Amino acid sequence: MNSYNQTIRVAIADDHALFREGIKMIIESKSNLKCVIEADNGQSLLDAIASAPKEPDVVLLDLQMPVMDGMECTKRLRQEYPRIKILILTMLDQDDYILHLLDLGANGYLLKNSSAEEVIKAIETVMENDFYFSDHVSKVMLSGLQKKRRPVPVLNATERITEREQEVLELMCQEHTTAEIAEKLFLSVRTVETHRKHLMEKLGAKNTAGIVYRAMKEGVAK
Repeated sequence: MNSYNQTIRVAIADDHALFREGIKMIIESKSNLKCVIEADNGQSLLDAIASAPKEPDVVLLDLQMPVMDGMECTKRLRQEYPRIKILILTMLDQDDYILHLLDLGANGYLLKNSSAEEVIKAIETVMENDFYFSDHVSKVMLSGLQKKRRPVPVLNATERITEREQEVLELMCQEHTTAEIAEKLFLSVRTVETHRKHLMEKLGAKNTAGIVYRAMKEGVAK
């Protein structure tokens, strides 16, 4: 599925040195992945990014850390470095955390018992699709939205999403890349990106992961 073949620069923020070392080994076992930053808390991560010659492409971010936790760090990263993909990597397997982090703009949510193969797949997938939802996270989203999540009144997206935007949205929810969507709908990549931008604005989302999540929340995605 993943055709992203450039070197992906990865940062890790976790307060357990042994876990960081293990993740670094997993990352560097792939020739197209490179660990460029290691940090033991969110503030250290932000400081390292600010002083780095080039931003990382993807951040693997723990939630429970001293000084600055992963939740606050997600907010700061999304505000200050919107291009960086954020993959939460945590032991916290609670529905509210998963849904809230997606609301904050995380591109994906992984549990620390994930396999090395899934971690690599998630990194590569967020670079290609802008989001990665594991089977577990997808089930949590559906379950949580069906049980108790109510639409945010300002969205009311159904009336404002055009027929073409709906087509783009459905293909996004099926994890097609921008290039694949363009090919399927006989559009230019730039046109698809424009539709994506409009969907982001109409759904109040911060990225593609947010578009998919909020589309499900609003009931506008099948």
